[in-house]
Amino acid sequence: MSSFVGTRALCAATAAYFSSKGYFVRRDFEIMDTRVDIIGIMPRLSDLKMRIKSKYFVPSGILYSLLGRKWKSTKEIADETGSDKMFVSSALEEALEDGWVERREKEGDRILWRAKNYRIPSKDCVVAHCRYTECTEFLERVDELEGCCNRIYVVFPYPIDEEFMDLCSEKGVGILIYYERVGLFKELLPPELKTITELRVYANLCEVIIKENLLYRSMDSI
Repeated sequence: MSSFVGTRALCAATAAYFSSKGYFVRRDFEIMDTRVDIIGIMPRLSDLKMRIKSKYFVPSGILYSLLGRKWKSTKEIADETGSDKMFVSSALEEALEDGWVERREKEGDRILWRAKNYRIPSKDCVVAHCRYTECTEFLERVDELEGCCNRIYVVFPYPIDEEFMDLCSEKGVGILIYYERVGLFKELLPPELKTITELRVYANLCEVIIKENLLYRSMDSI
């Protein structure tokens, strides 16, 4: 194995590969208590331009608490997110101006909130596992990511035998091969396209990744 590229270098190359395809990428990310090497989301350009123009960012923790139809008080949201009540109140007032929440006042000055007209700002999500010496272990727990992404890959710097390909196929996991000498990737096995069902988790991770990526991108690069 020593003659092959190391996992850290493979992670970096894989991140660059998906970034070149327009994905916003994050390395070493945790989804539903499962840590993944690479996650990439394909952002909706209209949402990105709107956020850059108005400096509009959705607080991911508050969003996770509010997604759904249930009205919640400021205190309930603060308790769920572990945040200061004044901070949550201020963030919700800004969110009200941005138009993605609505407010309702009840007796005793109790204010209730819920999400309104919120659209997840991503149209695709891909996960890649680059620690190729631990791929069997990854496949054993890959079901933990069910409903949180659209496609999953394992990445190797060398050819794979048919037996392992069959195992990946059974799990709906694709295979990418990285050719270090020429710096190219080849899709050896396409992944199964899955439906996002964990919408709160997905929305939360999208907001985190978009906010981080936009810190390094200008309008000209979108």
